[in-house]
Amino acid sequence: MHISRLDIYIFRLTLFGILVAAGGVCLSIILVDIVEQLRNVSGLANANTLTALRFTLMRTPGILELALPFAVLVGSIVTFMRLARSSEIVAMRASGVSTWRFLSPVAVLAALVGLFAIFILGPSAARLNLAYENQLEALSAVATTKTGEGGRTMMWIKDRGPDLQLTVSAEAGSAGQYSNVTLLAFSNKDSRFIARYDAKTATRTQQAWTLFNGVKSSIGAQASPFETLTFPILKGRLDDSQKNKDATARAMSIWDLPRAARDAEAAGGSPQRYWLQFHRKLALPIALLSMAMIAAVLSLSGDRFGQRAIMAAAAIAAGLVVYFVNDISGALATAGYAPSWIAAWCPPLAALFIALATVSYREDG
Repeated sequence: MHISRLDIYIFRLTLFGILVAAGGVCLSIILVDIVEQLRNVSGLANANTLTALRFTLMRTPGILELALPFAVLVGSIVTFMRLARSSEIVAMRASGVSTWRFLSPVAVLAALVGLFAIFILGPSAARLNLAYENQLEALSAVATTKTGEGGRTMMWIKDRGPDLQLTVSAEAGSAGQYSNVTLLAFSNKDSRFIARYDAKTATRTQQAWTLFNGVKSSIGAQASPFETLTFPILKGRLDDSQKNKDATARAMSIWDLPRAARDAEAAGGSPQRYWLQFHRKLALPIALLSMAMIAAVLSLSGDRFGQRAIMAAAAIAAGLVVYFVNDISGALATAGYAPSWIAAWCPPLAALFIALATVSYREDG
């Protein structure tokens, strides 16, 4: 296939528009999300504004992946409006260049951006999101303040075990050693209070809390002494209900989704969310291509700026319609009313075919 200077010119122009749109999306994400992250880290030990900014930057690729179709849509609209404003589309068509010819570089770029999102952006976003969750969990587990006589450093630690939620207050030690420990145990199932444990000393590892020489107190029972008690803890693991959340599936890499679906099915859960996200990620190049073709309607609009502005607004509205239809089809698939592959592939394919039919009708009649 011969690549002309016109193809390269339109390709570069569209790429610039997409990068500008993606940059605007990233800036908006940072401005909005940093407020949420500041709220998350407020009151946590070893956390400050730079921590919130780091968390925001770690979340940005994942959110950008979700917003990529709109970045392609807006970038393509900017490109076509620029070409129309400078009468370059009129000049190209007057010289015998068909609409399909100058749409080809845009279509190729949209497909390449989709492949980039599948194989590079998506896995990178998944790794960064996992690192973000682990770091936030580590910071949220411990809050430190000065209190008591002599400015003693007290620590409040929250952990989760197989059956219990643990809230611990203790005097800070070193290397996982604590003194004057109070541990409150709650049920994981309904957050019901189980018992209070007061111990002289305790140790904490990645696997368990171990309390020494203390007293157990519970409602309706007499306090009973103990020499040693161990409470297993879980770190970095999610229960099945959390795994089945849409947000968790969206944050996973395309390579991990099939295994997660099989694991969920083997555990008696629903694999639909994982297969839905798997097919949505596979269909991303088609979704981006459909957005670019929706924007291509602008190239065949009138010469007046008002008409181009109306067409731009119509293209954005069409993109929103595709988004909501895609969301509804995903909800139907999650509820079991439609196969996940149909819910993932049909909306972008339908949008692409409608856009191509519109361009074909305006071009060929």
